[in-house]
Amino acid sequence: MWADQEALRQAPHSPFRDGDDWELAKWLVEEVTQSGIDRYLKLRSTRDGFAPSSKNKVAFFKKIDQLPVGPEWICDIVEITGDRVGADGQFVTENVEIWRRNPVDCIRQLIGNPVYDGHIAYAPVKVTRDGTRYYSETNTADWWWTMQGRLPADATVAPVILASDKTNLTVLRGDQVAWPVYLTIGNIDKSLRRKQSAYATVLLGYLPVSKGEAFLDGSRSEALYRLFHRCMQAVLEPLIEAGKEGVLMTCADGKIRRVFPILAAYVADHPEQCLVACCLENRCPRCLVGRLDRGGQQSSPAREQAAITEILGHIGRGEPPPAEREAWGIRPVPDPFWASLPHADIFSCITPDILHQLHKGVIKDHLLSWCQAILGKAELDRRFQALSEMHGVRHFKRGVSLISQWTGSEAKELEKVLLGAMLGCGEPRVLQAARGLVDFVYFAQYEVHTDTTLGLMQGALDRVHANKDVFLDMGIREHFNIPKFHSLIHYLQAIRSLGTLDGYNTEASERFHIDYAKESYRGSSRKEYVAQMTLWLQRREAILLRDSYLSWLRSREGLEGDQCDVDDYQDHDEEGDGQDEEAEEGEEGGARTEEAEVRSLKQLVDSNVSRAYEVARRPSAPGVSLDVLLHTYGAVGFLHDLNAFLAANVPNALHAHMIDRFDVFHSISVLLPFSLHLANSKRVSKLRASPAVPRRGHRKPIPAHFDCGLFLEDEAQHKAQGGLAGVRAAQVRAIFRLPSHLADFPHPLLYIQWFRPFHAPDRASGLHFTSHSTRNHCRSHAIVPASVLLRPCHIVPKFDDAVDPNWTSQNILEQPIDFALNHYSDFHLFDSLLHSTTPAV
Repeated sequence: MWADQEALRQAPHSPFRDGDDWELAKWLVEEVTQSGIDRYLKLRSTRDGFAPSSKNKVAFFKKIDQLPVGPEWICDIVEITGDRVGADGQFVTENVEIWRRNPVDCIRQLIGNPVYDGHIAYAPVKVTRDGTRYYSETNTADWWWTMQGRLPADATVAPVILASDKTNLTVLRGDQVAWPVYLTIGNIDKSLRRKQSAYATVLLGYLPVSKGEAFLDGSRSEALYRLFHRCMQAVLEPLIEAGKEGVLMTCADGKIRRVFPILAAYVADHPEQCLVACCLENRCPRCLVGRLDRGGQQSSPAREQAAITEILGHIGRGEPPPAEREAWGIRPVPDPFWASLPHADIFSCITPDILHQLHKGVIKDHLLSWCQAILGKAELDRRFQALSEMHGVRHFKRGVSLISQWTGSEAKELEKVLLGAMLGCGEPRVLQAARGLVDFVYFAQYEVHTDTTLGLMQGALDRVHANKDVFLDMGIREHFNIPKFHSLIHYLQAIRSLGTLDGYNTEASERFHIDYAKESYRGSSRKEYVAQMTLWLQRREAILLRDSYLSWLRSREGLEGDQCDVDDYQDHDEEGDGQDEEAEEGEEGGARTEEAEVRSLKQLVDSNVSRAYEVARRPSAPGVSLDVLLHTYGAVGFLHDLNAFLAANVPNALHAHMIDRFDVFHSISVLLPFSLHLANSKRVSKLRASPAVPRRGHRKPIPAHFDCGLFLEDEAQHKAQGGLAGVRAAQVRAIFRLPSHLADFPHPLLYIQWFRPFHAPDRASGLHFTSHSTRNHCRSHAIVPASVLLRPCHIVPKFDDAVDPNWTSQNILEQPIDFALNHYSDFHLFDSLLHSTTPAV
């Protein structure tokens, strides 16, 4: 781009007048509809004021279309001849469109983007420490090493990752559907591949969505299977020669390499996995397990591409297929798209699907329904309603049985509290099986694995199979011949082969649908919309490419402005749905205040600082009296505890009196310890200590939130032993600063109510139990500095057979019962307590 502009003596912002004109154009394309662009450009205030270089949308888009774009779009017309006879006595035909881009050109654009320099790998590595191997990015796993051994010494592998998924374009009306195919490469860091805003995954094409009306009912399904493979063959055809001979490409670091693009992974849900693998949907797309044998833990032979291709060849030549076709559940697709792709094994390319197999499958569809059958829906709902609250953990205040449409986000929130809600269910094997499943789901989401954590993941699966028969004994299940249940046995192999599964999650496809399908459809006229969608996307891509070029140019020439950095891209909520109506009630100050409170902590997430905290600059409630602290915050004995703290920790401090007032904060944010297995961006956690707020006009009342935390009692013991050694839980009732006239103390203070030291983990649930710490039949309380707060935590009740109807989330922590530390409340706590919560089965 730079060479072209130099040759033509064009300004960097050409064809736009200058930087301001370019910034306006960028904003209009990204934020305004076409009709809105036209109206804005024609406004007298626009023409007489800023006076942009385009007078209307025709002239504007003419300039946009002069910008360099990515790989061009190609439309192929495919004629389908069915077996249904029409009114004219001829077989009915149908023409469908394949919109595609050259995958080699897409890979060239990705691997050569200088923005990704420093975030791209060009060779495999084996990461080990003390004999333990680590798995994370694609190049740390086995597939890349195997492929590198098959190619010339100077070859650079580009692991091609494909994803496809049908999606509805219309809401509530119409039946318009798109079938996008996405492409990325395993060279790019997975943290970028899954970020929609990083544009490290590109739209490769749109497959036709045909209803198959040219075919009779009996042949329609197989015909649509063959149509899919025919279309995918057309889309991926350029990869055949490129995978055999390699292609010279200029990479992000400026070096020229011979790149071999080879299919490494195919990301899809189960129906689409079976479509790709040419197998029936009641079979496994990775192995040859029998259709009635998917409930066991035994491994079955993997599907072999050569053997299945040979069987499909018999079908294509009209020869009688071998008996294996029926036994292996093979669909009659004579020419699958993957048969001619060099070095590819499609069956090992099919990756686990965490969203549909785990979150929405094993947990929501199966484990939840089994728990409801054991306790009853009403009783389980009452347990969810009575669970204590914690910031970052959804409180199902209406239970879960009334949720009609489950998203992945809701299923993840369910995983955080389901085991806690099942405590006291009466059957230890139920808790063992549930614990094994939830542990497995958590391990599956690790961003770095080791041989050790993979062993623990296998142990979690072993625990499930060792205890699952309890559901048969209780009459809840008749068998476990469930496809999603069987899929769990392939997770460890996939991690060792391709790296951790956060790089191959269908959740990314769900997010990409927003820009690449739904938004582009809304920008069309709804007629012949696919062509308009590709044009809409091409213009967006042109803006992105020019913006990246200008950022590169500024950094190259040392001009004012920051270099474009992929770390600056914003990530999106995992399913685009963010908080829903069940989410935490709005707190005073809102999201903007919360963002300001943690600004300093976020600057530390990538540092080696292990502990830190932050409170707001201004108190939530300034000048609070002791009477309010007692009756509104529940800080019983506050004055006595404060004077005891001052006497022990602040020499020469004045004695506190009833007339003193205190600046109170309603939350404190904490930097969690570094975890190798989890993203640093998730290290900031929040603990609340806020009283109830009554209704104010149209605003709903806000319930009280007094969260719990883990506090250091013996820091030396905790450093030496980790886990919960030297740590106790307490409920925080008030966060405040010491008035300056009493003493100068560097830390905020917390009024807390203690729980007793934790017991050893329970054998069935793996949770650590505790209870109220009492003195003279009252809860023990104290004032401690914020510096001993280790992290927020979730303390859940151990229910009896039935929940007391008077128990609510607001008063449950006041009840004289046993409690448990819910280490599923967040990944950091789960990971930090891993070894102390893994007793033998």
